[in-house]
Formats: sequence, structure tokens, C-alpha cells
Amino acid sequence: MASREPTPLASLLPDVLGRLAREGNGVAALGALWPRVQGAIIGAQSRPLGLVDGVLQVEVRAATWRATLQAQEAVLLERWNAAVRHAPARRIEFRLAPLP
Repeated sequence: MASREPTPLASLLPDVLGRLAREGNGVAALGALWPRVQGAIIGAQSRPLGLVDGVLQVEVRAATWRATLQAQEAVLLERWNAAVRHAPARRIEFRLAPLP
């Protein structure tokens, strides 16, 4: 019997969290996934609120960041769908976070 190399746990995380997000345990799972998939800088300026009917809803801290992320939607969407196969999105909707 041929031995298989063990799968690193970190490589399984996006799919596991994606399944949780799709199955309704969403906000916490999406929140854990977003900075991991999009990077720390984008993750610090935005956070996912939910995945509804294929629309990933993301709250953004400032109007300038919202404009920047909207301009990069296609790249961000491609990254998301490549990393999180069990919770794919058709599009990303960026919303400005309410003032504190």
C-alpha cells in the first residue's frame, strides 16, 4: 500500500469554514475566512456580514476603501471562489460601515 503525505490542516481550513458559512453558521466562519483569503490589509479594513443567495455582503470601514474594493471586485471574487469552494459567491456587495 502506498503511503500518502499528510494534508496540512491549514490547507483544509477554507473548505471547512466555507461549509460552515454555507450551512448557516456564517458570520463567524466568514469572518475567519475573509482576511485569510484576501489578506491582512483588506481584512483589517472590511469584514463579511453574510452570504445570501450567492452575494457575499462585506462591510467596509471607509468610503475610499469601499471604492477601492469595488474596483477590485472581480479579483477578490476570483480569490474567494478559488479558496472557498463550498461557499461560492456570484458577486460581492460592499457596504459602508455605520458610524460609531
